[in-house]
Amino acid sequence: MNVFFVFGNTVVTPDLSEGTILAGVTRDSVIRLLREKGMTVEERAISIEEIETNYRNGQLKEAFGAGTAAVIAPISELFYNGETLMLPPVETWDVSNFIKKELADIRYGNIPDTHSWMYKVC
Repeated sequence: MNVFFVFGNTVVTPDLSEGTILAGVTRDSVIRLLREKGMTVEERAISIEEIETNYRNGQLKEAFGAGTAAVIAPISELFYNGETLMLPPVETWDVSNFIKKELADIRYGNIPDTHSWMYKVC
């Protein structure tokens, strides 16, 4: 599973260079769909201190995991340095709710698969 953080209008996810994050279809699909929507997506190193700073200045809007089994899994709180960092209610999130719906709509044929991601298995 991969992790994504929404800081203001930017989505940040760890890059693959350290070897701790696995390359994957779901990760790639999320990044591609977000960029096609016009969002800024940064693949780079990220620290818990950066996450905490963005939380404290009101810029941490969402956090979610993305992976094959869960597809999109919201992270509603983080615990760091003895403190629980509570994110806004999941129902108010724009990015992860969009991506979750978009991937489901492609999977169930509700919208066209313009990327040729779906394969018919007989």
